[in-house]
Order: sequence, then structure tokens, then C-alpha cells
Amino acid sequence: MNLILTSDFPSTVNTAVCNRMRRCSRPPKIAWISPFTMLGRERYPRAQELFASCGFPDLEYCDIDEEPDDGQLARLDEFDIIYLTGGDPIRFRHNIERTGLRSRIQKCLEAGRLIMGASGGAMQLTANVSLFRLTSTTVEEVVADRDGYKALGFTDYELLPHLNRFEPPFLERVRRYSEWVSHDIIAVADGAATLHASGDRFTCVGCAARFRRGIMEEIQTAE
Repeated sequence: MNLILTSDFPSTVNTAVCNRMRRCSRPPKIAWISPFTMLGRERYPRAQELFASCGFPDLEYCDIDEEPDDGQLARLDEFDIIYLTGGDPIRFRHNIERTGLRSRIQKCLEAGRLIMGASGGAMQLTANVSLFRLTSTTVEEVVADRDGYKALGFTDYELLPHLNRFEPPFLERVRRYSEWVSHDIIAVADGAATLHASGDRFTCVGCAARFRRGIMEEIQTAE
């Protein structure tokens, strides 16, 4: 499985991620998918600069909100890398479903394309996006409604990005939430990533932790 989940790449550079990307092509053609038109148009120029500084100048903007190009989205498998940006993961999920992006990303993954994301975009590639709701909703409500927030399901865990930014009270809510779910929650700090060989086989690079049935523990990561 050619899959990478990151907290904030390329805002924080990760050498292992860059090396995996370079294996696709030199340079790889990257589809940069933003959840919202206004946010995407605003951030795209900076994204071009950041990707280019890492050696990836061939970045193409893809809209799935107000200005979707059906022809462009139908040709996603012509890109070497499909990258989902950050953004509100609940609204992101809605636009993925509305535009039929789910099946297109699935086909790209099956064709061996590298699928990757950052923050809210990375959460789309996991089992569920309910963790985001813990920022404003009780653990009990999130657990009760979590079946309505299933994501693309390429991994068998949920992802918590920006581990380094959260205060202990929020992490305690995540710990309590983990008591109710049968799978792991993998938390990655900015600069960290999970690199997959399959849905359940992956390597963490950078600062990461695992929440499992109410217990939080650090993950031994690769250098």
C-alpha cells in the first residue's frame, strides 16, 4: 500500500516522506486537493513554494468545492501523487462524498499511486474522523454518533495530527474516547508521519504516540 499520513507536511519537512515521494518519479506530478475553494486558492501559492523547496515543483490545484473540474478529477490516476491538504475534516469528508472522490482515490491507490495527506486531509484516509469532534463535543456524544463519521478506511486506526499542540485536558478526552473503540488511535506531532506497507503495517517517523483502550504510550519511531 502506497500511503503516507502526516501532521503538517510540507510545512515541516520530513526526509523519509520526501524520499518516498521521490521514488514515484523525478519529479513526480502531484494533485493538490483542498477541501474548500476559498481556503485552497489562498493557500495554494504558499504550498507551491513549500513543495518546490523540497524538490517537488510539479503541483496542480484540484478543487472539490465550488469549482470542481470533473475532467481533471477523472484523470487523477495520471498523477504520481494524490495529496489531501489540511482543513476541517468534517466538511472535507462531505465534499469527498459529494464529488465522488472516494472511488477515484481508491482506484488511484489500487493503481499504485502514492496517496498522502496532512492534518484534516490525512484523517480522511483513516477509519473515522470523529476525533475532530472532541474539540467541541463530549466524549459520550462523539462515541454515540461515530458511525456517521466513517472515513475512507485505508488504515485500521484513527489519526490525531498536531499532537504537540494539544493541552492535557484534550488528550484526556482522546484517551477516554479510545476506551470505547476497538482500534488504535495514532497521534503524530508536527513533522511526523506514518509510512504504510499495508493498512495495518506502517512505520512512524518523528514524534508519535498510540492510544489503545484507554492507555497512551509513546511509539518507537524510525530515524
